[in-house]
Amino acid sequence: MYNKKFTVRNSNYLFVIWGLAMHLIILWGILDINFHSPIIQDLPNVPILNNAPAKRLVLFIADGLRFRTFIEAPPKFLKQIMINKGAWGISHTRMPTESRPGVVAICAGLYEDPSAIFKGWKENPVDFDSVFNQSYFTWAWGSPDIIPMFTKGAKNNIHGDSYSPEWQDFDRMQGQIWRLDSWVFDKYINWLQEEAHRNKNAKRIILFLHLLGCDTTGHTSKPYSREYVDNMNYVDRKIEEVVHMTEDIFGDNSTAYVFTADHGMTDWGSHGSGSTDETETPLIVWGAGINAFNSSQNVEQVDITPLISSLIGAPIPINNEGVLPWQYLDTANQNYINRVLLNNLKQLTYQVKANRMLNCEDNEFADWREVELDNKILMLDKYLEVKDSNETLKDIVATIKLAKKALVYFRQYQRIRFLAYLSVMWFGWITLLFLKIAGTKRTVINSSNLLITDIVFVILLFTILIMHKVSGCNNWRLPCYALLAIISVWIAIRNAITRSIQLKIHNNKHHWLMGIEIVVLLATMFIGLTYRSFLSIGILCIGFSQKILLKNMKNSFFWTALCLAVFPLLPVVEPYPRVYIVLLSICVEAIIVIVKVYSKSRKTAEILRLAIIGLIYLEFIDGRNWISWAILLTTPLYICTYPTQLKERMQGIMLSLFCPLVLLSASYEPFFFIILALHLSCWISDVKKDEKNEELLTIEELLKAAIFMLYTLLCFFGTGNMASISSFDPSWTRHFVTVFSPFIMFSLILLKICIPLILVGCTSYTFGSSNSFLAVVLLGDCLTLPLIYCVTPQGSWLDIGSAISRFTITISLPCLLLLLYCLSYPLITYYPNKLKFHISLKKQHIV
Repeated sequence: MYNKKFTVRNSNYLFVIWGLAMHLIILWGILDINFHSPIIQDLPNVPILNNAPAKRLVLFIADGLRFRTFIEAPPKFLKQIMINKGAWGISHTRMPTESRPGVVAICAGLYEDPSAIFKGWKENPVDFDSVFNQSYFTWAWGSPDIIPMFTKGAKNNIHGDSYSPEWQDFDRMQGQIWRLDSWVFDKYINWLQEEAHRNKNAKRIILFLHLLGCDTTGHTSKPYSREYVDNMNYVDRKIEEVVHMTEDIFGDNSTAYVFTADHGMTDWGSHGSGSTDETETPLIVWGAGINAFNSSQNVEQVDITPLISSLIGAPIPINNEGVLPWQYLDTANQNYINRVLLNNLKQLTYQVKANRMLNCEDNEFADWREVELDNKILMLDKYLEVKDSNETLKDIVATIKLAKKALVYFRQYQRIRFLAYLSVMWFGWITLLFLKIAGTKRTVINSSNLLITDIVFVILLFTILIMHKVSGCNNWRLPCYALLAIISVWIAIRNAITRSIQLKIHNNKHHWLMGIEIVVLLATMFIGLTYRSFLSIGILCIGFSQKILLKNMKNSFFWTALCLAVFPLLPVVEPYPRVYIVLLSICVEAIIVIVKVYSKSRKTAEILRLAIIGLIYLEFIDGRNWISWAILLTTPLYICTYPTQLKERMQGIMLSLFCPLVLLSASYEPFFFIILALHLSCWISDVKKDEKNEELLTIEELLKAAIFMLYTLLCFFGTGNMASISSFDPSWTRHFVTVFSPFIMFSLILLKICIPLILVGCTSYTFGSSNSFLAVVLLGDCLTLPLIYCVTPQGSWLDIGSAISRFTITISLPCLLLLLYCLSYPLITYYPNKLKFHISLKKQHIV
C-alpha cells in the first residue's frame, strides 16, 4: 500500500516537473525562434577609411526627448543648426522603447538582444561591438545604467564616468531637475580644459554625453509641462556653450556633432511600448563632413551607427544592421560616400554568410544570394575609381537592399520548421494534460503497443542524431527542438495507450448550456487579449448563465457582474493621478467597513488604516520612509488576525489588500477592486456546497475553470491594456520610492497587478478542486496554441510587442492562478494564536 502511494506521488511530481518544463520551453522557444540573438562573434572587420571628414565626433543623447515636443517649440541653438548648418530628421526607434535598447541601437547598430530580457537591463547578456570599440579613444559621461554597459570589460580605449545612482530621483520636491545634465556637461568641460590638448591631432575620437534630465523630468512633470521644456532648453544652452568651446579649443573644423534621443515618451510620462510619441525622436547632425539641407531626412535608429562610423572613418561595428543615410554626408566628396557605403555592404554581407552557416544550409556550397553579393562587391571594388560616381552609388544602394533581404531570410530561414516542432511538442503536452485530468487507468493494457511505441521512439531519436552529425552542422537548436517534440508525443501516446477518457456530466438538464458558455468564454478571452472590451461579454455571460444554473443565487451577484462589465469599456488607466477618484474610493471603502465589519476594534483599525493612506495619497504624510512600506509588508500579518471562518477571513483579505492597492493606484483601480471583491463575496456566500469528491474531470469543473480564467484576464486587463501595462511610469510607485530602481519599481507594479489576482486565487481556493485548476491550465494552453503563430518579428513594433504580450500572458496567467491557488492556503487558514494551520474549509462547487 505504501509503495503504491509512493509511486503515485512520484508520478505526480514528475508530471508537474514535465509540465513546468514544457511551459518554459515553449515560452523560450517562441522568443528564440522569432527573436534569436543577432549577435555573432568573431566576424571580420571592414577596414579603416582614410581621409575621413572628421577627426572627432561629439554624441549627445537626450534620454526621453520625444520629437513632438521638440519640433513644436524647437530650442534656439538647435533650431538654428537645423535651418542653417546641419541635417536633421526623425529617428524611428523600436520596442522596447527603453534607454538600454535605444542606446545600443544608436551606438552598436543592432536591436535589443532578446536574452537581455532574462538578464536585466543593466548587464550585457553578451559582448557586442559598438562604435566606441572601433574608435581610437572614447570618453563617456552619464547615467550609471548606461555608461558601464560600454566600459565594463572594454578595451583600454574607452573611458567612462557616472554620477551616483541616488541622483536619479523622480521626486519633483528635490527641485534639482538640471542636476544630472549639468554634471555631464561639467565633466565634458573639464575634459576640454585638461585633456583636449593631448588629443588635438588624434583621429577617430568619440565624446559621448548621455543626458538623463529630460527623461527624469518627463516622468515626474510630463512631457508637455513647463519643467520638461525648460530642461530641453537648458540642454540646448549647454550644447551651444560646449560646441563653441570645442571649436575654440581645437580650431580645425574637424569635429562632427550628433544630437538625438534613445526613446520618446507619452503624454502621461511613460515609455516602453510602440506609440508614435515613444518611437519618434529627433536627430540633428552638423559639423565636419555634413551636408547642410533645410529639409527632413528620416532614418531608422540603427542607421545612426554607420553614420557615426563614416564621419570619423572608423570600421562599422560587426553586428550593425543599419544602412548609412548617405544623404547626411557632404555630397562634395562623392567618392568617400561610395567607399563608406561599400564598407557598409561588406559588413552586412559578412553577417549574411555567418547566418547562412549557422542555419546549416548547404555548408559546402554558397547560396545564390551570397554568390550575387560577392560578385557585386568584386565588381564595385574594381570599378569604384573608374565608373561614374552617381551610377556606383545607385548600384551600391541596390546591393545593400539585397544584403538586408538576405540577412532577414537567413535569420528566419528555419522558422517554419521550428514552429512545426514546437507545435507538435505543445500538442503532445495538451494531450497528456487532458488524459491526466479526464482519464483513468485501463484495467487491460496492450503491452505490444507500448513496445512498438518505444521502438519507434528510439529509432526516431537515433535518426535525428545521426542526420545532424552527418550534416557537419554545429548548431544544435533545430535537432534539440525536434527531440523535444518526439519525446512529448511519445509520452502522450504511451498515456493514451494506458488510460481511457471518461468525461462525466452530472447535470443533464443544463449540460448543453454549460458547453455553450465554455465556448463563448474561450472566444471572448481570445478576442479580449486584443480588444479588452470583449471581456465585458464574458462577464455578462457569467452573470446570466449563473442566474439560470443557480436559481438561488442572489441578485447582487448579477448586478455586480453588470458593474464589472463596465470596466473593460472604460479608457485605460493613465499614470498621472486622478486624486478625487482615489479619495472617493477610500470613502466608499470606509462605508463598507462601517456597514460590514461588526467588531469595533477591527472597525477602528480599518478606519485608521484608510485615514493614513488617504493622508499619504494627499502627500500630507511622506510614506516613502517607512509608513507605506509598513502598510504593505504588514498586510499578510493583518489578514491573519481575522478568524479562519470563511466569511470573516475573506472579508479580512478584501479589506487588507485594498490599502496597498490604493498607494499604487492612479485612477479607478480601487473601484475595480471593490466591485470585484463584492462580486466574488456574493459568489462565495451563495454557492451550494457539494460534498462529492470527484477524481475525474466533469463539465461543471471545466466551466469553473473557464470562469476562473476569465476572472484572471479581467484582473489583468480590467484597468489597462497591452500598451498601458508594458509602459513604465514611476508615478505609480511615488509613495514607496522615487529614486530610479528598476527592480523595486517593477516589483511594486507587478504587485499592483497581482493584488486582484490574489483575491481571485483566494476565492478559487474556497471551492476549487485540483481537477478544476488543471482544467484552467488546459484551457490556457489550448488558447496558446494558435497564438504561437501570431508572434512575428515583422510588422509595426506595437503589433510585435502586443503579439508577444498576448502569448506570454496566455501561457503564464493560468500557471499564475494555479500558483495563487496554492499560496492562498496560508492566507485563508493560518491563525497565529494557535501557531498552526487550520483546515476548516470544505470544497464547494459553482454549480
